[in-house]
Amino acid sequence: MESGLVVVAPVKEIKSSPWAFLSPFTVQMWGVTGAFFLFVGFVVWILEHRMNPEFRGPPRQQLVTVFWFSFSTMFFAHRENTVSTLGRCVLIFWLFVVLIINSSYTASLTSILTVQKLTSGIEGIDSLISSLDPIGVQDGSFAYNYLIGELRVPQSRLRIIKSEDEYVSNLQKGPQGGGVAAIVDELPYVELFLSNNKCIFRTVGQEFTKSGWGFAFQRDSSLAIDLSTAILQLSENGELQRIHDKWLSNNGCSSQNNQADDTRLSLKSFWGMYAPETEEPEISEPESARSSRRTLLSRSFKDLIGFVDKREAEIKDILKRKNSDNKKQISHSSDVQRNSPA
Repeated sequence: MESGLVVVAPVKEIKSSPWAFLSPFTVQMWGVTGAFFLFVGFVVWILEHRMNPEFRGPPRQQLVTVFWFSFSTMFFAHRENTVSTLGRCVLIFWLFVVLIINSSYTASLTSILTVQKLTSGIEGIDSLISSLDPIGVQDGSFAYNYLIGELRVPQSRLRIIKSEDEYVSNLQKGPQGGGVAAIVDELPYVELFLSNNKCIFRTVGQEFTKSGWGFAFQRDSSLAIDLSTAILQLSENGELQRIHDKWLSNNGCSSQNNQADDTRLSLKSFWGMYAPETEEPEISEPESARSSRRTLLSRSFKDLIGFVDKREAEIKDILKRKNSDNKKQISHSSDVQRNSPA
């Protein structure tokens, strides 16, 4: 039976944040993503509004169309059709990007909300030694001499614990309350302790020594061979592992033993999306100032639309003139060839 040393520490439940749905992306990622939604919507509008009636209308209607088209692509729910080849190419590329963003967001949010809701400040023997907090050791265990002699832990940090009740009380008090930050003990004792204390404590980190338990007999005793053979048979047919799982593992606190309610998503993780916020009272603004600002924004948007239309009209006139000149040159060449003597 393996009996290496492990670290036992108290655990606490992580409370879900009401704004957990914003956690998958950083503030910078949210800002860049929103800006690109608007940018792509504006680019598609420039490419479409000259030939597509769905992107035309009064300036306010066109502005609403840009915003609606931009953010509806997030759910592939845009109702406006694109007719230009370049506009379709831009839209296809952007929908592929949106698919990646949505998939990444869903996967990250799932990981955040369904991850194990138990955590400890101690991550293993290394963090325990560097924390300078008191360490609990079972009375009579070889862990006491091992920590002092091999890991150079000061003797003043070690607390002798004599019973399971002292295990519980010292871990629950913590170093601030006169208890210990964690307990170092042999694996079989720890598994038995955890089987009687459901998910209040758990092992952290890896087993940092490898050793085993055995039975001592007199030299040349026939029982040694018989017992070794019986243990080997139990190990080979899996019975030894089934005994271990029955008495030590079923009630333990393994990372895969969370109840269904622990991973079920609740409304408290999303109430930030639905609960109305109490806004601070805004400073009153004169009606004349608001009216002038709306007029200025409307005029600026009209100027922008006029500028784009003008540039497109100029480009079309240039293309028409080039086509007309080419036709004249072709016609002139044909006349010259017909009038030339054979």
